Parts: sequence; C-alpha cells; structure tokens
Amino acid sequence: MKFEAQFDEAARRRIAEAVGRAEALSRGQIVPVVVEKSDPYPEVRYRGALLAAAIATAAVLALHLPVTLAELPLVQLAAGLLGAWLSMWNPVERRLAGARALDQAVRARAVRAFHENGLHRTTEGTGVLVFASLFEHEAVILGDRGIHEKMGDAGWDRAVAALVAGMRDDDPGRGFVEAIAQCGARLAEHFPRDPSARPPPNELEDAIRASRT
Repeated sequence: MKFEAQFDEAARRRIAEAVGRAEALSRGQIVPVVVEKSDPYPEVRYRGALLAAAIATAAVLALHLPVTLAELPLVQLAAGLLGAWLSMWNPVERRLAGARALDQAVRARAVRAFHENGLHRTTEGTGVLVFASLFEHEAVILGDRGIHEKMGDAGWDRAVAALVAGMRDDDPGRGFVEAIAQCGARLAEHFPRDPSARPPPNELEDAIRASRT
C-alpha cells in the first residue's frame, strides 16, 4: 500500500490543518506519522516456502501421485518457490507473520518514530505521536512523560479506533484527521492553553511525516 496513493496533497493539507486546530486548544505538540510497513518480515518467505513444500509432499504421498523419490525434491522446490512468491501477497503475508509479530513490529516502529521526530524533547513533556502503519492496518498513539502520567495508553483508545477505522475503510487521511481531533480534545482537558498568556511556540512541524518502513 503506497503512501502516495492514500495521501494526496489535499489529504496532507487536511491533516496539517487538523494538527493546527488540535494544538490551538492546548499546550501539546502533535506529530502525525505514517509508514507503509513497520517491518519487512523476512521470515515469512521461509514460512511460505516450507509450508507449500510440506503441502506438496503430503499431497504426493496421500494421493499416490506418480512421483519418484528422485523427482520429489524437484516438486518440493517448485512448491517452495510458489509458496515464497504467494507469501508476498499482503493477506497471506499478514497471516503467516501472525498477529503478535505484527503488533510487536508496529509498536517498535512507533517508539522509534517517537524519538526520530523529537517528541521526547518538548518543553512540558506533552508531545503526542499519532502513528499508523498501512500494511498492518494498525495504529499507535504515544504521549510523552507529561501527558502519559495523566492518561496512560488507554486514554487514547478512541483516537486509535478512529485511525484504524480510516485505514480499514481505505481512507487513512480521514482517520488521521479524526484521531488528531480526539487527541486535541484530550490534551485540552489536561494541558489547556491559557487564553490570557502568549501562545506557546509551535515546537514541531504540523505536516504528516511518511516513510516506506
């Protein structure tokens, strides 16, 4: 799933505007990040090859196919190559990787993105990462120390659900806009902006960040 196909200029502009609106309500700093895939999952190719070779072997033995012992390795090799090729199809790759591996990869990539984008260096510890991984159809929202102390991980559940729903509906741009609005509302509860004070500096750029992995 390519970033360019999902986030045209208009979608990127809507997301940046959503960040601006959300940050206007509080002293928080929100950074949206999207990656096409959180991990290359190289082990999936081997699993696909081994599984296909095992199925081919079982079929030869169960159906008593006219394959000699000398020919069996060739059948297994051909099946293995087919299995490795099929494992590159997204639904098959996700299934062979397994839900736990997908979750771990997305979480690890989100933590990396949090630090890559300087969210751990905001003045009041109120940086919030809104992260989506398109291949896995998963989202993570991470708050820096200040906001995490008040909300924990569960405080972002509605925002995560909105972002995941957007990806599943093939409209991740809408998901980001809705999730960012949810984050802004929660930040406003805990870190409201003082209307009589000078607006805090915008420490981090509002635009969405994107990468292949």
